[in-house]
Amino acid sequence: MTGSAFAPAHITGFFAVMPDSEPLRSGSIGCGLCLEVGVRAEIDTNSSVFAITLNGEHTDFPTVEHVLTELLGADRPPFTLNLTSDVRPGFGFGVSGAAALAAGFAGAQMYDGDISKREIAAVAHCAEVVNRTGMGDVAGQCAGGMVMRTAPGAPGVGVMQHIPVPPDEVSWVCLGEISTASILAEEDTMQCVNEMGGRALEALKKRPELEYFMSLSRKFAVETGLISSRALDAVEAVEAQGGMASMAMLGDTVFALGEGEALLEFGDVGHSRIGFVGAHCLES
Repeated sequence: MTGSAFAPAHITGFFAVMPDSEPLRSGSIGCGLCLEVGVRAEIDTNSSVFAITLNGEHTDFPTVEHVLTELLGADRPPFTLNLTSDVRPGFGFGVSGAAALAAGFAGAQMYDGDISKREIAAVAHCAEVVNRTGMGDVAGQCAGGMVMRTAPGAPGVGVMQHIPVPPDEVSWVCLGEISTASILAEEDTMQCVNEMGGRALEALKKRPELEYFMSLSRKFAVETGLISSRALDAVEAVEAQGGMASMAMLGDTVFALGEGEALLEFGDVGHSRIGFVGAHCLES
């Protein structure tokens, strides 16, 4: 029996970290949106040793290994987990969370689905928290669409609310990588992030709309100082053409509503519609 699954990419517009000694209750509040693109996981049991590949290349992936060990046990039969990502890791698309979820769902499918969706989500969330690769992507990626996280924690523990949005086109340009762990370790930066992120969330609660989310995200990126000068140039180029853009947290990536023609001068532009399907098994 093999397994295959998909989890969507997730762009966070703003956030505030709310740690807890219990990883299940630790996490972040804030808001983000899922895309139709994401990460697919396929399990190949024709292997004598355990291995993980990402887009065809062997890789170490502690978050994914954490999930597989917790769900399937350390004495599981050997297999190769092949991950295929439509977006680049390290650029603010929640690839680590998507890979953890997709691996978990694929593993559960291999074991005839005896593992519940809530258990997979909880383990994936904890893997992100423990490895300091993300604090809230998993919640959004389980739900799909645009999700406002109003209390931290794994799905079923934290509190989140869907914001109805149309399947609009989202464009982006990747300018550079940012280490999530390094940002989370900067005390002064995180103090500002938490203050600004909390304010943005309270504002969005009163006006839960896609365009207002974009406006609040842009303000958050600038006021926290997280946005690079080149990323700000790209945001302003989009705005000069009447569009809306901001920075994907946490990556040196600018995302915009619409086709994003103004982003072309800054690099290769990616496109996807907002995705409304959360992490799930695929037919194997």
